[in-house]
Formats: sequence, C-alpha cells, structure tokens
Amino acid sequence: MPEKHSGFHEFMPEDVWKWKIIESRVEDLLALYNYQEIRLSILQDHKVLHDGITALMQEDQAQDVEDKVLSLSGPDQSISLLSLRPEGTISVLHHTAKLAAPGDLQRLYYHGPMFRKDKQGNPMEFYQLGIEYLGSDSVLSENEVISLGMRICKQLGLHDIYLELNSFGCQTCRRPFKAAIRTYLEEHRNALCAHCYKVLYANPNAETGCTEPECLEVMAAAPKISEFLCPTCKKNFSKVKQIQANLAHSYKVNPAMLKNFSYYNETVFDFLLKNNGKPVMIGGGGRYDYLAERITGRKIPAVGFYLNLDTIFELMQQRKLFSRNTSPFTVYLCAQTQDMDIMLLQLASELHDYGITTYVNPEIQDTESERRNAAAQGASLMLILRDENIREGKILLHNLVKEYPAYIPLNQVVGEILLAQKSLTK
Repeated sequence: MPEKHSGFHEFMPEDVWKWKIIESRVEDLLALYNYQEIRLSILQDHKVLHDGITALMQEDQAQDVEDKVLSLSGPDQSISLLSLRPEGTISVLHHTAKLAAPGDLQRLYYHGPMFRKDKQGNPMEFYQLGIEYLGSDSVLSENEVISLGMRICKQLGLHDIYLELNSFGCQTCRRPFKAAIRTYLEEHRNALCAHCYKVLYANPNAETGCTEPECLEVMAAAPKISEFLCPTCKKNFSKVKQIQANLAHSYKVNPAMLKNFSYYNETVFDFLLKNNGKPVMIGGGGRYDYLAERITGRKIPAVGFYLNLDTIFELMQQRKLFSRNTSPFTVYLCAQTQDMDIMLLQLASELHDYGITTYVNPEIQDTESERRNAAAQGASLMLILRDENIREGKILLHNLVKEYPAYIPLNQVVGEILLAQKSLTK
C-alpha cells in the first residue's frame, strides 16, 4: 500500500513504478474497448455533488451519505461551496449531459484520488478507477461493462476474480418490494437496532455495517427483491447470467447484495476474489438509468463500475505480481577532479539524444565509492572524468557488467557506449 499520513497518500519512487504498471495495463486495455479518458477536478461544486449523491434517497439516508462527504471549511469552520470528490459518476453525468446529443453512446473512464470520511469521521484518501457507459439501456451494454471489469482484473494478474450478481429491478417491481420490506421491518422493529431500522427503511439494499447477531438474523430472513421482479427484469437478468456463463466468467447470484446508493436499478454486481481464504471485494457497480434525469433533467441510461486501486495494489504486492521486465541501460557519470561540471552535463545531454538513461553524481569521491554508487543505481557503465585524462584526450570507462575498465578517446566515447549498450542488452 502507499504510505499514508493523516489519511492521505504519499507515493514514493519505490512504489510509483508499480502504480505505472497498473495504469498502463488498464489504459492499454481500455483503448481496445474504445473507452475515452475524462479528467475530473478534485474540487467539486458542493451543491451539484449533494444533489447527485442524495438523488433517489429519503432524507434520513441522504443525511447519512452526506455526512461522509469531505467538504472544505474555513478557519471559523464555516462550510465552503466546495467539496473533495467522493466518487466520479456524478461529475461525469453533470458534465457530459450538457454535451451529449440524443442517442449518443459514450464510453468514459477516469482514475485518481477520491476523498471521504471513514467510520470514525476522519478524512481519508483512496485511489479508484471508474468506468461509465452512457446512452444505452441494452443488456449488451451492461455485459460489456461487467466483462471489461473482469478482463481488467485478469490483466493485472488477479485470475481468481469472480462475480456476484443480482437485480434490483425497475421502478415497477421495486414499489411492492419496498412496501413488503417496510411491513417486515415494522413487524420486527423490536429485534432490530435503531440504526438498522432507520437505514433499511430508507434503502432496503443498504449496507448498515451492523454486526449484531439479532439484526443479521432478522435481515437474512427479510423479503428479497428477486421475489418481486417483473417479467421484463427477470428476462433481462436471466440473459445477463447466460452471457456471463458463456463468457466463462465465474459468478454466483447474491440475492442479499447491498449497495449504499439508492440510484441503482436492474443489474448490479460486485468483483471479488479469495485472499487468505477470505472473500475480498475489489469493486462493483451496476445500472443507474434514473440518476441522470434527477440531477441533469435529461434521460441518459447508464451502467458503470469502480475498482478500488488501493486494494488491487495491495493484493498485487502480496502476490508478487509486480516485476520490471527490463532495467533501463544506465550510464553513471562522475568526476574525480574539480571543474568538470560542463563536460559532465554535455556528455549526459549527448547520451540523452540517443535515449540513454544517465545518473550524474555531483560529488567527488574515490573510485570504490563511485562503483558502489553506480551499482546501487543499476548502472551498466561508469564514466570517470579526471583532469589529467581529459588533457590527454581520453576518459576512463568502466564496464560494470563485464568488470573491466578502459580508456576511451574523447571523440569515441558516445560510440563506445552505444556499442556496449547493444552488446549488453541483446
């Protein structure tokens, strides 16, 4: 995991190259699927964000979600008009709704830091990849999105990824479900804690975080949305399962699946794998056809998912899935007499023209110290500049791989380095 200070990430060089592996693999794959990157501001308009994340929620539930948003405040603790983004879907819909023509299909992705409050109310930062497919309400679109999520995870080496699927139904079949669940909650109110009753009354599919055995037992026996699906939703969900099975994606139906946002409808899903024998959820998503209209006034059917890149990074680290395929051919440059600065920089610049990586040591040290430094930098060659050698028109070149030194004429240094590069990187 990246180092964290006060809930925020600090990426050090020893981890940045690993993050670049994740990013490059993901971006190469998304290009094959014709997804376009969108870059979202970390600072979000508080009202737009509030309207989006509380859309389709009741007041009590909306307040619970709103409390997790990390808003900026002044020295007097007054809330500003800005918040740090807690997710990307709202911003994507808000911006693209203005640009999309009726019937447009938009495949978009974004990745980067998101911010929320943790369970203790402390600010935290986490890295997330988001995928949004806007403009289609077909079963094909959601299967494309689900399959893309599975492919990304496998591309990162997480081949044991599997799906949990469910359907939250449409507005038609959710009305009788909500009525039934609320009747059930009233009948078992005395067996539930106040928090579970309040959260589930507002959103029957919400994650309460409660671990009380009595609450868990009551909710395990509660009505499930799958019992209320209309014929169309049943047919669509059956087709999703069939397609995923034909694509050889491991899945199971989870009728008790939970989602904290009320805007999901029909197909919902989670990406999971087993780690040390325990299931770990690394992302999820679903269809959200009604959200755009509530926050933009335009009907835009949509489906998307997120992947928790922090969790993925940690899993890849544990499973030793990061490896540098090839170390860059590096030349270590140093001087053992004063006033060699200009020549060091000129040599480095010439080597850069040929795409060769250099490491210039600004300090004057003995040869053995320089060899240790060069080895620590993974250098293949070491150039040592000395005043007496320069006057004789030569430079000392150490081949650190084959372990031999040689004096090279000044006008042949770059050529000799290129020959050594060819020999050492066959």
